[in-house]
Amino acid sequence: MKTLIWFHRWVGISLCCLFAMWFVSGAVMVFVPFPELAAKDRAASSELIDFGRLRISPNDATIAAGGPTIDRLVSIAGAPAYIAKKAGGPDLAISGETGQPLPDVTSDQVAKIAARFAGASIKTVRGPFDYDQWIVYQGFTHLRPFYKVRIDGAEGIDLYVSARTGEVVQRTRSFERAWNWPGSIVHWIYFVPIRRVFHLWDRTLWTLGLVGLLTAAAGIWLGIQRTQYKMRSKRPGVTPYKGLMKWHHVVGLVAGLFVFTWIFSGWLSMDDGRLFSEGTASPGALTRYQAPVSSGVVAGISTDDLAGLRNASQVTFAQISGNSTATAIGAGSPKVLIATSRGPLILDRIPMPIVEAAVHAAWPGETIQSINSVAPDSAYAKAEYLPSSAVLLRMVGTSSFGLYVDSLDGKILALVDRNRKIYDWAYYMLHTFNFPGLSSRPLIRIPIVLSLLMLGFTLSVTSVLVGLRRLGFLSRKV
Repeated sequence: MKTLIWFHRWVGISLCCLFAMWFVSGAVMVFVPFPELAAKDRAASSELIDFGRLRISPNDATIAAGGPTIDRLVSIAGAPAYIAKKAGGPDLAISGETGQPLPDVTSDQVAKIAARFAGASIKTVRGPFDYDQWIVYQGFTHLRPFYKVRIDGAEGIDLYVSARTGEVVQRTRSFERAWNWPGSIVHWIYFVPIRRVFHLWDRTLWTLGLVGLLTAAAGIWLGIQRTQYKMRSKRPGVTPYKGLMKWHHVVGLVAGLFVFTWIFSGWLSMDDGRLFSEGTASPGALTRYQAPVSSGVVAGISTDDLAGLRNASQVTFAQISGNSTATAIGAGSPKVLIATSRGPLILDRIPMPIVEAAVHAAWPGETIQSINSVAPDSAYAKAEYLPSSAVLLRMVGTSSFGLYVDSLDGKILALVDRNRKIYDWAYYMLHTFNFPGLSSRPLIRIPIVLSLLMLGFTLSVTSVLVGLRRLGFLSRKV
């Protein structure tokens, strides 16, 4: 018991300010999330591909790139360009007119790209540089370096343009940048020197979360023990303490369970496969699902075929069940080009029989029990960040699971087995309170979340004050 008291006291004093900061920043994040440029917004504002200038087929672009997978077709400063992904390396742009590798875009080109994207004049262009606060996420690594373009206007919009591909991949506004400092940045400890080194950031947050979890558990146990002791005394009551410690004890009894579950669910956000499955298909299953042909994912797709994908600002290449596909998004409705043995097909979405054939090839021991659309407020749609085009294939057999597939292009979005279901509820639901039925009622959900965060903050403040008194910065009479 003495060891537990020592641990809770001194580790609590060390972390109490961090706890208070987490609860305040969590409240800010309810209203202002971290800036993100959604794929549909990026596609709608990006320059349309001029297919009339396209002379090189995707397969020829693969050969010209020296083997890396051709991932997508975009427009760079008015000209079509293929983007090749190199394993562990930066993206490579290949001219769609000549098949030659393209140099990085210049600041003059970036200014024109950003002006057209925003539909406004340009104020400043800075760069290129590798990192700043809003592009520190490792998902941007293959696109570095970036230019930052300030758009002329009252919103203080900054656009980030990849020097390698000419794509606008991030957008921030002045109010987002201001509110994210007391919000997401401090909540996630998203400071560039730490966040740019993923393993350092990941292990730092995981360790802090674990220590915080143990501290909260110790506090709950000690709080209950002290209450039981007081109830057995000659003058029964809830707490044996007076003054500041009384407040800390009573608020801890009320808010302790929420604080514990909230820290626990936040800690799980850094799990990364340590305790739970990651919700992805195995490499072997993914290979069988794609059933790649010898000439690659873009086999059988010609420049004439791609010309049928009008009003597209981006065409993404993939393969499913041996069929090469090209998914176009842009100003109009999304379209999917499928290269079949009978010739190309352009459809609104991938035919479900192709998806079923791919699933049977990937998981031969499983049977498709049902195929259903996914409700927007579904627990797993929220937890796995699924698009509105997702469908759920319920699999039964040797290892039953739910397989979420994008009905637009057939790509696997998430594999949710029993282990992953527990994770989704323990992490996402407990941390955001986006429960089914509640997530679609923000006028009910937000007051609940803010009230609980206020309870946690109050407990943290009493911890801060108790710590200051213990260290001699406050009078013992407090």
